Parts: sequence; structure tokens; C-alpha cells
Amino acid sequence: MIIHCTKKLAAKLSEVSAEPLTEVNPLGSWHANLYIIDRRNCVMFCHDKTRFVLFITGLKKEQFASLNFWFQDLFANTLLKLDYDIDLIEKALAILTPVQFDTHCDRSVQGSMRTVRDAELEIVLSRVADVMDLPLYSTSAKLNDRPVTVKGMKSGDCLWPVRDMQTWLQTATGGGLH
Repeated sequence: MIIHCTKKLAAKLSEVSAEPLTEVNPLGSWHANLYIIDRRNCVMFCHDKTRFVLFITGLKKEQFASLNFWFQDLFANTLLKLDYDIDLIEKALAILTPVQFDTHCDRSVQGSMRTVRDAELEIVLSRVADVMDLPLYSTSAKLNDRPVTVKGMKSGDCLWPVRDMQTWLQTATGGGLH
């Protein structure tokens, strides 16, 4: 799986390709950006097609080396928090491949991330004294329950990341729910 990361995040990682990588995993690629909030390293991931986001707080230097683990943990537990079918989650996790990073970013996906950061995340942050007080999985779940418009969509159309990720996973894993 490929995560297209900003230069700010790439500086924290050890192996990042300067050349665009080609995605072959049926789960698709993601974008990621590093934010410093309350002097803590926070990373937001955004799925390229569904605009489903994951947000993790308080990463330390050594945790960036195992960002693959943290991503998979956050992904699985956010899906659980959203009450996705357990069989679907297990099928999705079974086809996850180790994360590869490049710095080839798409402005549309980055714009979606900026919107989440500037609107939804700010509301969530206003309710806690420190970013470390945010519950990781429920925060990510909450950030996905919103409509998203993407450049090129017809007027009045929108994505719903919670629903669209579930549909995406059903397609990627080769079947619907039993």
C-alpha cells in the first residue's frame, strides 16, 4: 500500500521514494500529513478515493519507524468503532501490504485533508485541553461522518466517507457482507 506524504512528514521517515510509486493493492492509496498540535506530532491519513481519514496523536521519533503498525492499528480500530462487519475488517486487514511512502501528492486530496483539519478537527480539539486527551479511534470515526465534495463532482453530489469506505472495502475484498 502506498502513502503519499508531504515533505514535512517525509522528513520524519527513513525510506521515502522521491519517484511516484504505483499502487497495486486493491485497498488503494492514501495521503498523509504531519501536524504539530500542542507541541505534539500528529498525522492525518486520507484515503484517496473515499476521503476516509484517520488521525493519530503524539507520535514520538521512534514511532515514525513503525508507522505501518500504527496505521494498521488505527485503521482496524476505527472500522471497529464505526461498527463495520468483523468479517469485512478481517478480509481488509488480510490484504493490507506493508506501507511504502512517496512524496507524490494530489492537490485535491490535500484540499480534503485541509478542510477536515480546519473545520471538523478544530471543533473536536476545542472540546479538550490537550490534543493527547483525544480518544484516537472515536476521533477518527467522528471525522468521517461528514459529506465531502471533490473537484469534478456534479453539483449536489458528495462522498460520505463512512459509507463509501465500507463500499470500497466490500469491493476490494471481493464481496459484500454475509
